Amino acid sequence: MSGNEDEIGLLSGTPTAPTGPKPTAATAATPVHLTEDAAHVATPKLDSRMFLSLQAADDTARNLTAGTITTLSAVLTSKAPGPASAKLTIEVGYTSTYPGEGAEWPVRWTPPGKRQMLDLFPRKESHKIALQPGAGVPLSFEVTAPVGVRYGDRVEVRLAAELEEDGNPVKLTLACVARQAVLAIKTSRGYEREVADTLLARAEEKPDVVFSLLVPSSLRGYVFAEGMSFEGVREMLKGIRKARGLVEGETTLKEVEPLLVPKITVEGFVEGAIVELISGPFKGEKARVKKIDQAKEEITVELIEAVVPIPVTVRGDHVRMLERGGSKGGS
Repeated sequence: MSGNEDEIGLLSGTPTAPTGPKPTAATAATPVHLTEDAAHVATPKLDSRMFLSLQAADDTARNLTAGTITTLSAVLTSKAPGPASAKLTIEVGYTSTYPGEGAEWPVRWTPPGKRQMLDLFPRKESHKIALQPGAGVPLSFEVTAPVGVRYGDRVEVRLAAELEEDGNPVKLTLACVARQAVLAIKTSRGYEREVADTLLARAEEKPDVVFSLLVPSSLRGYVFAEGMSFEGVREMLKGIRKARGLVEGETTLKEVEPLLVPKITVEGFVEGAIVELISGPFKGEKARVKKIDQAKEEITVELIEAVVPIPVTVRGDHVRMLERGGSKGGS
């Protein structure tokens, strides 16, 4: 019996080992790989467009006059379930109505978590920003319209934010556009038209500086210019006789509108008032108002220094008030 090992094994009750081939290493590892693949599928990549919000805090575009500064603002908000890190890409670009001649707009910003303002140049640059769920991160950009800006020139701050560089960023464009300003020019009284005529001649040689001029007859000592910049108009005023310079600060259209509304030329005159003729053959002569015709907007006056009182009828805008009052009869 000792020579038959198979019989001893059966009597002891110990099962014989299987005679088939042993499992290979590849076969044994297969369940592990399947588990890893299943876990990878269960955690999909975040889509930035679903979990990030990039919105303007106020205006997306703003009109700006030359030499002035404004601030464009946006807010970046995360809707992810937990803390996240976003890549913010900033691109600054300029467009001009005169290609190759437009001035460069200075743009600065303070990155989140920093205190010092940094210059942004016309190129793409990226910054990492830490985000908390539901908390907005403010983004502010200080934009300066250069002195030499042309009408319609434009600067754009293009923003794009994405999570994990998934290629689906949320985008926002903020912009500033150059517009004209209404500037007040101080002149010597009585020389408003002379200053305006000289300035107009110079503006025809440089049409991009001054677009139009207003010489209101009801406001002596001032001429209004519609132009792009204080510096450009100030330069054109140099050497103009009786021009006393620019009034600091932009004049609003609301201030100018009353000067553009036609008024009855005889409004404010009364019989017996002393006036000065400012146009016609008797220009410079003083006269007394004798009659006012509201319908025809004419005034009948008598020259004060005339030897024989002769009634002269003139348009209401051809006389200037010197003294109100006097009796209705003119005595």
